[in-house]
Amino acid sequence: MKALVLRAYNEDLVMEELPIPSPGPMEVLVKVHYCGICGTDLKITGGKLPGIINLPHVPGHEIAGEIAALGEGVSGLRVGDRGIAYLYTTCHDCELCRTGRENICYNLRRLGFELPGGFAEYVKMPAYNFCKVAKDSKLEAMAVLTDAVATPYHALKSVAPIKEGQSVLIVGSGGLGLHAVQLAKLAGARVVVTDAKDDALAAAEEYGADLVLNSAQIDAKQAILNWTDGRGVDVVLEGVGRQVTVSWSLYCLKPGGTLVIMGYDPPNPITVNTKDMHYNEWKICGTRAATKQDLVELIALTEAGKLKPVVSTILPFEKTNEGLAAVAQGKTLGRIVIKVI
Repeated sequence: MKALVLRAYNEDLVMEELPIPSPGPMEVLVKVHYCGICGTDLKITGGKLPGIINLPHVPGHEIAGEIAALGEGVSGLRVGDRGIAYLYTTCHDCELCRTGRENICYNLRRLGFELPGGFAEYVKMPAYNFCKVAKDSKLEAMAVLTDAVATPYHALKSVAPIKEGQSVLIVGSGGLGLHAVQLAKLAGARVVVTDAKDDALAAAEEYGADLVLNSAQIDAKQAILNWTDGRGVDVVLEGVGRQVTVSWSLYCLKPGGTLVIMGYDPPNPITVNTKDMHYNEWKICGTRAATKQDLVELIALTEAGKLKPVVSTILPFEKTNEGLAAVAQGKTLGRIVIKVI
């Protein structure tokens, strides 16, 4: 099979011929049709996740395709079934898995990270990780549910549950942010979005944002406090993960509010004023992708037409490196998806 292999950090992926994997017991072999390009793929190719990625490596974790072969003992699935991959492989039996927190399983591994991913014609995975979709579903759109949609969904559903009538600030109107807008509006929230690019803000407005602010041109914190009559928002979804954005967006929270870290920059940790945290009882939480149940719910919302995955560009397999470069340069809105076959 053809696969794009990372052989050295900060270099292009190399197209190679690799053996087609054989599914073991309780595994399936998936013929990859589409795979999304995520900002985390840049952290992988740039060597920013030491101890996690072993070279040579096949990245790609937003996977959609069809089952090509079944391993021994697989039931409930058939060759030809179409679906998407839940990217986390877990033990299913630690206390975290047993209490519905499989996304932080003690024994977690990930497709496209510790395991070979979807920048290849075929990928194997546990049968549990294959989530079927309807025959008429568009796989190129469904692919990005795995991360770009699942991450903000899990944040707003489980980490900082948003209620109707509450307010949400979304920092960054990219692959995560545009889906966060839709999900927050579905929950009945008021939504403000900040970004430094006018085209990204226009897209956020198109998907339902009540207020959009160019943080490079105005005092976004003051504008948000004015918008909330000085009270602040209930939840901040921080999609940038840098000190410069956290430092001001934290102060957009009302007392008792929650800031959720969706984005992160590994070499540059973030600091906060602990006195202000103490006085306001603010919470800062991480959010890590999602559970399989989250992903199944997102499939249902998408198939019902209540949610629209934002895929801005579809590139042929051989132009994946160009797609990675476009993400690095911030030249795209929503997600870039590669068409593998």
